[in-house]
Amino acid sequence: MKRIAAALLASAFVLLSCGGASPDEAKDPEEIMRISTWLLDRDLEGKGQIGFIPESEKTYPRLEDGSLFWVPDEEGADVPNENLFVYEPLEVGVPRIMAPMTLYMTRSGGNIGYTNLNLFVDYDGIVRVTKVEPSDSSIRLRYSLNGIPQEAEGIEINGPCGINICPVGKELASEATSVLVAQDTLVGKEYTLRIEALTLGGKNAATAVVKLTAVPDPLYPWQTVHEGQYREFYRSGEERTRFCSVELLSYTYNEMAVLSGELSGPED
Repeated sequence: MKRIAAALLASAFVLLSCGGASPDEAKDPEEIMRISTWLLDRDLEGKGQIGFIPESEKTYPRLEDGSLFWVPDEEGADVPNENLFVYEPLEVGVPRIMAPMTLYMTRSGGNIGYTNLNLFVDYDGIVRVTKVEPSDSSIRLRYSLNGIPQEAEGIEINGPCGINICPVGKELASEATSVLVAQDTLVGKEYTLRIEALTLGGKNAATAVVKLTAVPDPLYPWQTVHEGQYREFYRSGEERTRFCSVELLSYTYNEMAVLSGELSGPED
């Protein structure tokens, strides 16, 4: 019986491939759902660090520069701010450094502007986002519904969409339900999210598991940057960072959903 079922499935796949869509129109099943974000250019990883410009050292009027600058390693080349970060899709098993939290930067090729961290899900259907570990309020999820920000423990909205993530690093009593915007987070914390692509009928089409890790930020003056702001959210002595690494741990897709023709992948 299993052999017959497998043969039928293979035959259906051949008929689908040869029947309706041309090779140019067919979508790669691994591209059903694409998850992208702003990342440090991979050619710069391990070749320098990113400095910080405190408010006291800024001069006005000025263009938005993200309050940062590139510090190359010995014999390394200077890199203008607008060439530091690229918008690219995540690849399975390839950890990358995300652009810093809450970044505003003027660029000739198109400005960058966002709060917290953001993942952009390119999928023409329903997108479901679930906290895996931790599943508590130490990580906050937010999305936009008709232009109105909404915070939720889990998200289910129509894609393509953007998911706003605030990696708090700890549960808060006094700000448990507040919509938080932060420029940094606690070092060493890890967060895992599950992102699912669903057909309009509610069937699972693809599932991605994404891990965020708050990594050290040697040139960030975390000891003093929040002086005068200390409360439950920011406390003295907590090592903080502007940066998280992001890794697409796994990506799986539903072959039956592909064969049924109920879905389409991201537009090229």
